[in-house]
Amino acid sequence: MDATTALGCHISQLDTPCMVVCESRVQRNCTAMIDRCKRLGVQLRPHMKTHKSLEGGVLMTGGTRRCITVSTVAEAEFYADNGFDDILYAYPLAGNGKIQRVKKLHGRLDSFHIMLDHTDQLRALLESSSDMAKPWSVFVDVDTGYARTGVDPESTVAVDLARDIASNPATHLAGVYVHCGDSYHANTADEITAAAARACQGVARFAERLRDTHIPCPVVGIGSTPSCSQPPDEVPGVTEFHPGNYVFYDLMQHWIGSCQQDDIAARVVTRVISVYPERNQLVVDCGFTAISKQHDPARKLFTKVVDHPELKLLGMSQEHGIIGAAGDERLDLSQYPIGSILQFLPYHSCAVAGQHAQYYVVDDEDICRAVWKPCRGW
Repeated sequence: MDATTALGCHISQLDTPCMVVCESRVQRNCTAMIDRCKRLGVQLRPHMKTHKSLEGGVLMTGGTRRCITVSTVAEAEFYADNGFDDILYAYPLAGNGKIQRVKKLHGRLDSFHIMLDHTDQLRALLESSSDMAKPWSVFVDVDTGYARTGVDPESTVAVDLARDIASNPATHLAGVYVHCGDSYHANTADEITAAAARACQGVARFAERLRDTHIPCPVVGIGSTPSCSQPPDEVPGVTEFHPGNYVFYDLMQHWIGSCQQDDIAARVVTRVISVYPERNQLVVDCGFTAISKQHDPARKLFTKVVDHPELKLLGMSQEHGIIGAAGDERLDLSQYPIGSILQFLPYHSCAVAGQHAQYYVVDDEDICRAVWKPCRGW
């Protein structure tokens, strides 16, 4: 359904499957994170990777369109084309094609930053930078325990990389950056706070090591929605937060203690396409291409069906979702007539949002008031 047709429609009138976003919850989530950062005395550099939309970016930045994080060059180009500036491409830079694209961004924006975690990345960058009019602004990616990307902050390699960046006239060390991914291993809000505290301490110690060897380190940033939603009361040495998922939140965030279920702003609307009394099941038009197969392995759940605790999404193929009873009871399938709608809460909203070409933004009465069209590609 196109944007013009959708405006003013109730979600039951939308083509399904589709993703809907509760505007008031998004606004509340964004305001809460802005206020939290102000209280802690840190700069918020929100990550755009979950929603990848202009409207979401405006809300997350409090209307400034400044100081954002992105995970793809396509996102950086998209936001730059639409008036955003001070953009951090928070992904290790590799490949001449992407280097040439970020060179253009570096030249046209007042403030553009890249991230590195290896000397070979730096070497490739410098080999292509002889014609640059201004130095690159570079963050060092630090790993404090998640084991994804990033240098070990206790290693000499990390200090050497930072020194090479700071001492080269073609590069400027903007700071250090850590994704607190291990906060996703938590099971409670207290465990999240403890993980956030460890990340803060680890990256702050690394920044001090740099300064002790006369390497300036202006920015010390930490991220992940759990760590920034349930941070310690104080974050000494940390100057910047860069969470992203909080714009929508999701069941994963709720189940580990990052948010309340009422904070989840995204849903997938689906329609019953057939019922099977003999199997005690119904089938909906939402397969893994609309809700993803990511799930909670302990709970064995892909999603929760809004307002229907008796239902469970049992499995999916590409375009079909099989729904049965959450327990042993027989379902009254007359309560779910063909053509009626059900709503799923996403287990991981980043994965779900990435599967939809547009989001229908609804008010508290589930009436569509806007349509957001996200950036796609890499």
